[in-house]
Amino acid sequence: MRDISLDIKRGNVKVFKEFFETYYPVLCVFAQKYILDSEKCKDIVQEALLSYWQKKDDFDNIHKVKGFLYVFVRNRALNHIRDQKIFKNCKLESDISCDSFFEEELLRQETFLIVRRAVESLPERMRLTVQLTMNGLKNSEIANEISIAEGTVHSLKKKAYAKLRIILKENFYLVWFI
Repeated sequence: MRDISLDIKRGNVKVFKEFFETYYPVLCVFAQKYILDSEKCKDIVQEALLSYWQKKDDFDNIHKVKGFLYVFVRNRALNHIRDQKIFKNCKLESDISCDSFFEEELLRQETFLIVRRAVESLPERMRLTVQLTMNGLKNSEIANEISIAEGTVHSLKKKAYAKLRIILKENFYLVWFI
């Protein structure tokens, strides 16, 4: 996988837009682990991504970019909690401000992104079957939802999981952290 941070560093707006579209929802979910106000989370994430664009020359690789974004979002969320004194709308302050909480959530969000990309790479019917399974539907419900036989659902899942094992082979251990 190429390091898109170099394209962004060169001012490639199209690549930044793709990065934005990929990470905006991930960072919003991450921010909501700290505060429950979804609009405030969206504002914080937009501010983080805008700040990255403005400082794009400072980043040599995508890992530094991701680190910057997650730390930026966490710090802004904690500042918001502190400034607004709204502990009723957030997790316990001691829990959310510790490094282990941050690290666990960072790992969870990055793992989710890796798995989501792998699932999105599957052929359409396999992808839909896996997505519905991840949403908690049983084989019979999936069969009804997409108008196929229950045996076909089972077959699609079996093939999809085999493909996912291949796609995720280097990252397979991460699936246990979701």
